[in-house]
Amino acid sequence: MVGIDWHKFEYQTWANSSPEMPLGRTFEAMPSPVGYFFGTKFGQNPGKWIIDPWKKRFEGAPIPTFMKNELLEWRKKSRDSTGLPFEYPGDTTSRRLDSITLEEHLMEQGLSRETIRTMLVPSEGGGFGLGPDVLSAYTAYAFDALRALDDSPETGWYAFPGGNAGIARHIVKTLIPDSIAGPKTLEAVCGGRINFAALDRPGQSARIRLDATVVRVEHEKQARNSDFVRVTYTQGGKVYRLKARSAVMAGGCWTSKLIVRDLPESHREAYSQFYRSACMVANVAVRNWRFLYKLGISSAQWFEGIGSFTSVHKVPVWNGAPPTIGPDSPTVLTLKVLFCYPGLPIEDQGNRGRMELLSTSYRDYERKIREQLTEMFSQSGFDPRRDIAGIILNRWGHAYVNPQPGFFFGKDGKPAAREILRAAPFGRIAFANTDLSGTPDHKTAVLEAHRAVGQLLDKVVA
Repeated sequence: MVGIDWHKFEYQTWANSSPEMPLGRTFEAMPSPVGYFFGTKFGQNPGKWIIDPWKKRFEGAPIPTFMKNELLEWRKKSRDSTGLPFEYPGDTTSRRLDSITLEEHLMEQGLSRETIRTMLVPSEGGGFGLGPDVLSAYTAYAFDALRALDDSPETGWYAFPGGNAGIARHIVKTLIPDSIAGPKTLEAVCGGRINFAALDRPGQSARIRLDATVVRVEHEKQARNSDFVRVTYTQGGKVYRLKARSAVMAGGCWTSKLIVRDLPESHREAYSQFYRSACMVANVAVRNWRFLYKLGISSAQWFEGIGSFTSVHKVPVWNGAPPTIGPDSPTVLTLKVLFCYPGLPIEDQGNRGRMELLSTSYRDYERKIREQLTEMFSQSGFDPRRDIAGIILNRWGHAYVNPQPGFFFGKDGKPAAREILRAAPFGRIAFANTDLSGTPDHKTAVLEAHRAVGQLLDKVVA
């Protein structure tokens, strides 16, 4: 509907005299072989690389034999199993999964708590911001159950140069055609200049008001008798108020629960059961990645320090990137930093992570990143002074919703908190955002918005 055609994605090709190495299309693809780095946490100084550890059955890895055996048996069971362990979301089996933690589920599959917390934090559960000790076991299957991600090699794992901004740009271009200069092609929409004057013109069906922060939303009367919703926002140091026939609260739970001033107690109680955790994405521009290539890998994973993995990946060529790539090409290494503190309550983990994220200076994070990369790659020729061209930090204080046991289907005979907010609008106000689905994905963001708008059209506007 918005004109995104995955057939038009064209990626860099290999062009180097050195033998070709597999590269993914995103920093999370992690094509084999992957290198595992074991540092001082494992008694290794200098650190030790194990290349393709699963294929080598962790031979030479400085971890106890019982850990190796547990991991290998767990991997074998995972690969042997096909499909979902339940018939449909909400059946008895899926509800049981939602009643226990992911860590408990992994222990049922033969892993010890020590193995999980040493080797699988935050990789297991990382897509939900925290580790297995506090997440619902259903998170292991939530994306697959929704068919939210397409991982097939032919169509899956596509990435815009600007991340999900590419999707947002296509939506804006569809709603307001002259908001972005040029034709409606991938290259033009993702790289075209924004016509800011076109975003908020009187008389057009869609208007986008920039630099406007909504601080209060409430019905003019009791919700069931109200004909309008009053929206208060600030812009340019002034406060404005308008009347709307309806409103969708598409922001996250940590803001919506405060902005809607006449929110009923049932909805406030529901929102109190949502937890969010922080994430930092560090983009490290390097002048080449031969230090990885010398190790025989393009993807790396580690278990201590800052971040936990990175991967060299191809990028679309229609955004001005060089058409080819090789080990001497400049690239960007992305480190996703989650803040997991196994053993602490879920809310405490989120709060502690936000404090760490927001109180740590850029200089301190830069130092940690340089030290991390030096520790891992200096043996293969990496020099931070020579090889790092720049570092950009993206800090998200409430990046992930953390679905705890009971989040998806409820517990103790009570409905899931998310369903209280999704079931119907509160008067003329409906609620959206991926945190109501529990699966942070652009498709679920669109689906939640579609549901919220549909509810208002069916029950309020009509």
